[in-house]
Amino acid sequence: MSRVFRALLSVPALLGLAVGALTACGTGPAPTALTIAVTASMAEPAPWAPALNDLAVRHALRAVEPGDGAISVVVSTDAQVTEVDLTPLRGPREVEQDPATAREKVLAEAAHLRSALAASRPAAEGLDLLGTYRRALRTTPSGGTVVVVSSGVQTVDPLDVRTLGWDFDPGAVVGHLKGRGLVPDAHGRHVEFIGLGVAYGTQPELPLPAAQRITALWHAVCGASGAASCTVRDDDVPRLPPVSERPVPVVAVAVPRTSCAGTFVVPASVTFAADDARLGAGAERYLVPIADSLRRCPAGGVVRITGHTARVGTAVSGLDLSVRRARAVRDRLIRLGVAPGLLGPAEGAGSGRPLVENMPGGVFSEPLARLNRRVEVTVVSAAPARAETGATKTGTATLPVETKEGTDPS
Repeated sequence: MSRVFRALLSVPALLGLAVGALTACGTGPAPTALTIAVTASMAEPAPWAPALNDLAVRHALRAVEPGDGAISVVVSTDAQVTEVDLTPLRGPREVEQDPATAREKVLAEAAHLRSALAASRPAAEGLDLLGTYRRALRTTPSGGTVVVVSSGVQTVDPLDVRTLGWDFDPGAVVGHLKGRGLVPDAHGRHVEFIGLGVAYGTQPELPLPAAQRITALWHAVCGASGAASCTVRDDDVPRLPPVSERPVPVVAVAVPRTSCAGTFVVPASVTFAADDARLGAGAERYLVPIADSLRRCPAGGVVRITGHTARVGTAVSGLDLSVRRARAVRDRLIRLGVAPGLLGPAEGAGSGRPLVENMPGGVFSEPLARLNRRVEVTVVSAAPARAETGATKTGTATLPVETKEGTDPS
């Protein structure tokens, strides 16, 4: 269970939550509005995380009426608000009542939300979380929830971190902001932050003290804005390559050698062709930032590289394909300057650890399958075995290769 930091709720707010829960259909709380706001700059990972998927699915499963499962997507300086409706419907005007069927429908539709976020592009240069937060609050009615996905490393006035410097006092900065009337109004809304302090792409990784200061800043902004609750989630955010190409100023940081941490995700849908383990021509756009981060890892660290595939049927696991894709990534990272001794053997999980169920109801879904085709580069502390084979070890069990090349569309 992830650690979270929550602002204290007032007694009226707690009573309001209790009344809302009593009025809901079934065991969950009453459906309320959900807005996902992203800065989506080229200085942070693409806006996605397993926690985001979980929040969206839980929201949609609370639907009582058609449209209750709709999610508003606010993208930085883009004036347009996109709506993605995950409401599980049995017919045009009836919400699915069977829990298992409803979950299948929601999981199948969740791919549309991820696609909408993957298409996010700021309309202006720089990273403006304060403006994004303000627009998200205006989009969300009282009682709703705003989920903000951003590194928080703002490069636009009045919270330009380059001007503030890394020794700023979060409380004093927010007090000054409030005195100028620049704090947004969040009264009646619940706010959650995901990805604060996680820089990527053009922005150097933040050392822990800097990441903690960014987290404290935005928690203070949330509290000053009067939100019913403020939550900063520290769930792991996969380092998916940024999608925006609008320039963002670099905020200089002193990066210590101990800054290497986390999981980097190489999306096979953009680096590999279907049923192929050869890296595409654009692969280095995604691998160069990963190599840069890994080169800063301290001596003694270990990096695990694991390939994954989509599930295409009960008899096909995709192990061989997943191992070959992991090996291709490992070899390219070495060519990009990562020390071979830092990298563990290329491993394959086949289709055994999917991010989503890509065969809802037993029917193969290509959009969902694309989410499961990936290679994960994870920093771990255990020493790896040095032998590299076409099989994968999980614990003490060895998984045999079952898939023949050229027969797996995963």
